[in-house]
Amino acid sequence: MRAAVATLVGLLALAGVSTASAAAGPHPAAVPIAVVSCPARAGVGGLSPPPIPTQLSAAVAARTAARLRFYSDGYLVVLGPTGWTCTGLEAADGGESLSVFPVGQPDPLGATAPGADAEAVTARFDYTGHGPGSELVCGLFPTSVASRLAEATGGCTNIPGREVVRHPSRDVATFLDPAGVSGTGEPSGGTNPAAGAVFFPQLAPEPASVNVAKVTCTAPKPLASLCPSIIADFVGRARLRPRS
Repeated sequence: MRAAVATLVGLLALAGVSTASAAAGPHPAAVPIAVVSCPARAGVGGLSPPPIPTQLSAAVAARTAARLRFYSDGYLVVLGPTGWTCTGLEAADGGESLSVFPVGQPDPLGATAPGADAEAVTARFDYTGHGPGSELVCGLFPTSVASRLAEATGGCTNIPGREVVRHPSRDVATFLDPAGVSGTGEPSGGTNPAAGAVFFPQLAPEPASVNVAKVTCTAPKPLASLCPSIIADFVGRARLRPRS
């Protein structure tokens, strides 16, 4: 996980973002952070979200923790800046998503296209046994069975030339979409850079379906230093979920 954080710090530095708060202290102690409850839309009737805790712990520096809250709809949980709002979706096909964004801004994963100045933390959890899940990982893991499925269904888009991709470990790919580059990040292409990671457990042989996760942090410079902590925490939690 430290390798992933270091990679994200480096990527954001390429975008001209100060990451001093993310780099402060090699082994921050876990600190409690309050949880904001998010409404969840369900694609199937009768679903009841799991209970949402009032606080969770994160291994971040105390001064960083003061600027963060956990956001959860009971299915997914992700860190985000304080004072934002959130909404989740438990889709009928089993995919899950959670959006965290400033009050007054449309849901960046919703039907309305986000504005050019969109800020957001978005998270997805899916599986590679169907189109949406394979499309989540295909561009960053192009030699996988999942990538071939995505290509067969016409759902894999090319990685933009200016998107920066790194693989700090076999099962994690980090990405950075600079301002103006519409790429892997959700949202991306606006005035704010989008940093994130995709978690895809590399199992041998690769099963027909593997659980995968993706997180994006799209933020202006005053908030972008929070992104490495947000992304690393989400990937760490994704590792704890069943892999297939």
